[in-house]
Amino acid sequence: MTIGILKEIAKAKLRGKRLLATVGFVLALVIWTTVAQIYITVFGFETVFSIIEIAFTGFTGFRASYLLLPVLLILLFLLGDMLHMSYRWFGLDLVEDKENVELKDVFQGFFKDNRTKLFSLIVVRALIVLAWSLLLIIPGIWKAYLYSQAANNLKKDKSLSPMEALKQSEEQMKGNILKYVLLQLTFAPWYIVPIGLFVFFIWTNTYEIQVGLEMGAEGTELILGVVLAILFIVGVVLLLFALYVEPYKMTSKQVFYEEMNKPNDESPYDEFEQELLKKQGLDRRDRPVTPRF
Repeated sequence: MTIGILKEIAKAKLRGKRLLATVGFVLALVIWTTVAQIYITVFGFETVFSIIEIAFTGFTGFRASYLLLPVLLILLFLLGDMLHMSYRWFGLDLVEDKENVELKDVFQGFFKDNRTKLFSLIVVRALIVLAWSLLLIIPGIWKAYLYSQAANNLKKDKSLSPMEALKQSEEQMKGNILKYVLLQLTFAPWYIVPIGLFVFFIWTNTYEIQVGLEMGAEGTELILGVVLAILFIVGVVLLLFALYVEPYKMTSKQVFYEEMNKPNDESPYDEFEQELLKKQGLDRRDRPVTPRF
């Protein structure tokens, strides 16, 4: 099945449910950023980021505050992954057309029956990927993709242990990694274009920026103000794009998971998918159909 058809199916699955998926994404994002803000507020911005001073002043001795930033990053990683996997579980419910899907299901990974196993899976997977990344970056990325469907497996079969879910994902993704990567890359232009325009602005105005910085404090403040204003606009544009792209991307990845796990003897195309094939000029009624990716 082509990536285009996977994405069309995802659009169809989101029809009538996009608002629910978008609100769920926003809530998860708000929770993640709020936790970060509370942490920084409690300990103080300068204290949390004091470890950065080492890059400018050199290491002058260990301070307890140097641990605050690594702790924050680990906390945000674990929370972010829990929220991300919970959101994907919610997406799997949408793809499977389950009835009575509610907003609270966006956080189903935190439900009492799910949180321990999902958290254990996230920690084990992170440690394994980190170990492989110590060899070289590429093996770590490859391992991360092999384990990308482990959380879905855990949702499908709650009797699985974290290691069993990881091993099952590894088997499922063999031969399918490239397809999965390409699917994700199709959403990249939404984010690359605004960032590219910002970089283009800086590059084409290098001379003006340099002159402004040489004018002293007032010129520096003016240049920094303009750059920050444009950076803020780019951030807002990226956020607006994300409100459309992220639910769409998440659903597309879950459609990929469902199609990847269809039995070999099951036709990979239902009536809706056959109609999509016809519209794209890819009707295969007269040709052998290969059900796997």
